[in-house]
Amino acid sequence: MFKKIVCVSLFVFLICLISLPSFAEEKIALVSLQRALNEVNEGKQAKANLKKDYESKKLQIDSMKTDFEKETQQLEKERLVLSQDAYKEKAQGLQKKYLDYQNKTAAFLNELRTAEADSAQKIIEALRVLSKKMAMEQGYTLLIENSADTVLFSKSAEDITDKLIADYNKGKK
Repeated sequence: MFKKIVCVSLFVFLICLISLPSFAEEKIALVSLQRALNEVNEGKQAKANLKKDYESKKLQIDSMKTDFEKETQQLEKERLVLSQDAYKEKAQGLQKKYLDYQNKTAAFLNELRTAEADSAQKIIEALRVLSKKMAMEQGYTLLIENSADTVLFSKSAEDITDKLIADYNKGKK
């Protein structure tokens, strides 16, 4: 019985010794693709273009809203002097303008969201490919995407986000 316990203990000890070097060789990298997206030159340019497009479309939408409000006020002023049929006709015209305004606003927001998602997706995909390439070249055994701060602490992990941003901006895609 004692021999069996010693043999099992020795076996467990040897297994632990054999597996110990494999833990020591682990090299872990963290990368925040969201931060990289916001900080790479291409991401900053995409945001600037989207903001410019937003401002342009917002002016158009605001102009439509102002025109609608002026016409509504004018109709209210003329309400007493217009016949009931003329008033209904103008009110229906205003209602159509309001629906047009709402449709254009919704279309504008959809267009903006789509453009933002498309540009972000293209850059994120390139960042993913580059981060995998960097991890392999630098001998990392594990690469963890950490945009949501899922890893709060790691003694052995190295954050490679800054290097990813620098390499992406240098064109090492």
